[in-house]
Amino acid sequence: MNITYLIGNGFDLNLGLKTRYMDFYKYYLEQDSKNDIIRKFKHDLSSSLENWSDLEFELGKYTTTFQDSKEQEFIELLDDIQDNLADYLATQKIAFELADNMRTKIIKDIFAPSQYLNARERQSYDNFMKGFLAQSYAASLITFNYTQSIENILDYQEGHPISSSREYNSSKYSLIIKKIRHIHGTIDNNMILGVNDISQIDNQNFRKTGELLNHFVKPQMNIDAGTLRDERSKTEISSADLICIYGMSLGETDKVWWQLINKRLVNSGAVLIIFAVKEKIPLRRDYIARTYKDKIIEKLLSYSSLTNEVKEKVKERIFVSINSEMFNIKQFIGAKKSA
Repeated sequence: MNITYLIGNGFDLNLGLKTRYMDFYKYYLEQDSKNDIIRKFKHDLSSSLENWSDLEFELGKYTTTFQDSKEQEFIELLDDIQDNLADYLATQKIAFELADNMRTKIIKDIFAPSQYLNARERQSYDNFMKGFLAQSYAASLITFNYTQSIENILDYQEGHPISSSREYNSSKYSLIIKKIRHIHGTIDNNMILGVNDISQIDNQNFRKTGELLNHFVKPQMNIDAGTLRDERSKTEISSADLICIYGMSLGETDKVWWQLINKRLVNSGAVLIIFAVKEKIPLRRDYIARTYKDKIIEKLLSYSSLTNEVKEKVKERIFVSINSEMFNIKQFIGAKKSA
């Protein structure tokens, strides 16, 4: 059975790392500015911070503040933002001692995500997954984070899959984490910051400039990087029996991946679990979580051109877990590392 995870910033936030864009902006605004272009951007940013929750999407809109022939100035701004973002994220390190039980918890969650569904959802999930019963389970992790916190916790080394096993109903199952792939690179290597496609670049003249597209359109940047991480990630999603999305907002700048997941759900019997965080839901009114779940599912399906009839069929194989203990290792945190 093939399992593919898409992991976003929610993973790092769950560890207590300050990796939101808003955290970065506080740092960035305090750094020296190289020129008037960067100074102007910082002024505009600071005067409307509440609108910049999605840096990449807002940068696409910000292109309209540049004259049509000033693509190089925008590229210079992009490079400055990326370098400072990398420097900032390098300061965000796990502030607790890693332990074996943390690694065990993460591995267990990877291979048993349905434990965080409610009883009715688990019943439906189990019914769909009967067709994928197997003695071996292989997982691939596609992380959209620039940090390497998940590798650190799992003690993962490139080229060395993580093997484990579990017993259930007197049967032994083989578990293997084949690969952890950074689809947007890391702070030190092939770091990609940009939009999903040219439609998200509001300055239409900028859409015609090859050099800018190579600096700002993520699918093109991945092609230019030449690592094949994009093609291999697409293959993993397209062959997955179970897909899990954790800690991601389903934003438009990663639309290509949501479209690919929709395609997999339509063309196969694959199952999807989305792990999301919402404001606290009172236990005495836990039933209202259904409303949040439906909105998340609708947002994912909005990236498809499916008919309503097909959408209803696909929805049966999409599950949403809100505010779960998935990947939560805080219970194992002991003494803090010294600064």
